[in-house]
Amino acid sequence: MPVKPFEICPNCAGEGTVQLVSTTETRTVNKEDFEVPVDYFACQRCGESFQTLDMEDSLVRARELYRTRHGMVRPEQLTAWRKSLGLSQAELAAVLGWGVATVSRYENGKLQSDAHDKSMRMAMRSADTLIELVRSARGLPAQVRTRLMAELEKRAGSAALEKAFTSSARSAPGETIRLEKLEQLVLLLGEGEGVFVTKLNKLLFYSDFKHYQQHGRSLSGLAYERLPYGPVPSAFRLLFCLLEQRGVIEQVEVQVGSAEGTQVRPLRAADRNVFDEEELALLLAIKKRFAEMGANEISEASHREQAWIQTPMAALIDYRHAAALSF
Repeated sequence: MPVKPFEICPNCAGEGTVQLVSTTETRTVNKEDFEVPVDYFACQRCGESFQTLDMEDSLVRARELYRTRHGMVRPEQLTAWRKSLGLSQAELAAVLGWGVATVSRYENGKLQSDAHDKSMRMAMRSADTLIELVRSARGLPAQVRTRLMAELEKRAGSAALEKAFTSSARSAPGETIRLEKLEQLVLLLGEGEGVFVTKLNKLLFYSDFKHYQQHGRSLSGLAYERLPYGPVPSAFRLLFCLLEQRGVIEQVEVQVGSAEGTQVRPLRAADRNVFDEEELALLLAIKKRFAEMGANEISEASHREQAWIQTPMAALIDYRHAAALSF
C-alpha cells in the first residue's frame, strides 16, 4: 500500500517539508547483523524524522530474517498451531510449561530462545511428544486434557498407519503413490450407500489402468497384484484401515441379498476439484459402466482381462496390459 505523505510536519508545522525516505540499516539480532529495508518520514525544515504505525519496524524484519536463517518457528506458525489444537494461550502455556505472557510475546513477534524454539518444534512435529506434554501438564483443565488426548492419539494412530502403508505399498513403475488423490478416488468410487471391498478394488484397478492406457501414467501411483478375486491395489487392507483411522470411511460387515462381506462407506463427499476434467469424466464413466454389477460380477469381468490372465498369482500386474483392457 503506498504511503500517503504528510502535508504538514507534525513537529514544526512546516508545509510541504515532509518527505518519505526509503533506505536500509543494519540491525543486530543475537550478535548477527542483518541489512533490512526501512521507511521513515523526514522534515527538511526542522530535521525531525518519524514513522507511522503502519510502517514495519526494522527490528521486527531482522528477527524474521534471523528465524528464517536458523529454521525457527515463526509467530504466525505458533498461533496457527495453537488454534488447530483448539487451545487458548493459557492452555498452550500449561502444555509447554511456560508462562502465559511468554506465549503471548512469542505470538506477537518477540524472538524465542533456542531452548523454547526446540521445544516448540518437537511438540509441533511429533504427536507422541505432544501427547506426553499434555499428559503431564499442570494446570490444564481436565476436560481440555481429555479432548486433546483423544484427538492426539487418533493423529498418532493415523501417522503410524500411514507409515505402515507407505512402507508396504508398491508403486507403479516410475511413479510415486499419491495418497491424497487416492483418498479422493476411494470417496468418489464409493459414494452413495457404499461399495463392497471386492468391487471397490476392481473399480480402482480399472480407473488406474484406463488412465494409464490414455495418458501413460496411473491416477493414484499404486501398483496392483493378481489375487484370486481379481486385481487389487497393493496393501489395500492397510489403505482402507488408514482411511478409516482418518475418519474418511468406515468399514462395515454387511449382507446384501446373497452377498456378504466388508463394505466401504464414505463418511464425507469427495473433493472433485482434486481431479481435472478428463480425470473426472473417466471416473464417472467407469462408475456408470459397472454400476449394475455386484462384487462377484465385476470380479468375474476382471478375470477375463489380459492383465489378470497373463500375470502369475500374487505377482504385480504390468501396467503395459492396460493397452488390452476390454473397454
